[in-house]
Amino acid sequence: MSCACLLQAIAEYSADAMRWALADAGDGMDDANFETTTANAAILRLTKELAWMEEMLGPASGLRDGPPSTTFDRVCENEINIAVYRAKEAYDKLLFREALKAAGYDLANARDAYRFACGPEGMNKQLVLRYIEVSTVLLSPITPHISDHIWSNLLKKQGNVITAGWPAAAEPDFVMQRAAQYIEDIIPSMRKLIAKVEAPPKKKKGAAAVETPTPKVTHGQVWVSKKFVGWQEAVLLTLQGTYDAASNSFAPDTAAAVLEAVRAAGAAEGANEKQLKQLAMPFAKYKMDEALKGGAQVLDVKLPFDEAQLLQDNLPYLLRSLNLDDLSVGDAADAGAAGQAKAAGINLSGACPGQPVILFSTAARSS
Repeated sequence: MSCACLLQAIAEYSADAMRWALADAGDGMDDANFETTTANAAILRLTKELAWMEEMLGPASGLRDGPPSTTFDRVCENEINIAVYRAKEAYDKLLFREALKAAGYDLANARDAYRFACGPEGMNKQLVLRYIEVSTVLLSPITPHISDHIWSNLLKKQGNVITAGWPAAAEPDFVMQRAAQYIEDIIPSMRKLIAKVEAPPKKKKGAAAVETPTPKVTHGQVWVSKKFVGWQEAVLLTLQGTYDAASNSFAPDTAAAVLEAVRAAGAAEGANEKQLKQLAMPFAKYKMDEALKGGAQVLDVKLPFDEAQLLQDNLPYLLRSLNLDDLSVGDAADAGAAGQAKAAGINLSGACPGQPVILFSTAARSS
């Protein structure tokens, strides 16, 4: 980029939005192109973030006083610690896009999730102030001008943000992060199921139009499974043995080892090679892809957290997010669960860790 073009870009997008777009352009050996759409989006993002900080630091912020104490407080605090850890790791390796992802995108997304999860109780004042301070410092190598404005004029800190030093943070809890992500993922999945249940019946061709009230989902029942069993457990144990964490890869003979383990588990007696592959390989391939992204932990036969207790702890958040009156959580392995589910036409054999079986019940909409 020539000097003339650089001055024009700064005049059009501002220095910090330009630096944001350049940091977002890439860390590898591929061509890193300056994207005008990214620069324009950065202007909007930085402007909105600045306005939000001014509101939170004002007298009418509506923030909750006292030390962080709720589950959502702990999750947000952990996300801040993770951002500090990952941003430093990225900056040390001069990976500016990864640093921007941790400090600019992921941390802001965690803040937004925290804000919605707190609901009418509001966010914790101490935690919001820590978020503002930490995000300002983490982004200062990329957006030094707006970061210094926040540091000096909004936070009233002495000195320059560039010389403030790296923020201290506790050791990140990645199990807590995974549990929090489980809740954020299950909400849209439940919304899709609710939309399907509430959808009006399809009109039959040639039939007269009949006005029928659409049902309203009011209650939900969730059945969780504590561990993978049977042939799925055999697949996971095999994958654990063929996965190499150092190279983040699987042994070349993994597929053959998986099929042999499933056959030994007795899950497909009398099945030929093709039938065995159709049964086991889709699940094995899915878990292998997950492991390449998330590491060996996704190959465990159990989740690293209590799924049922997690749902119970987040029940008010789930009810508010899904607009439900009630949501029950049960164990798919309980003796009475199978009969209850069978009466409702539900097969609990499909429940596995992280993927519960869900049943919604409806009531007539009030006019």
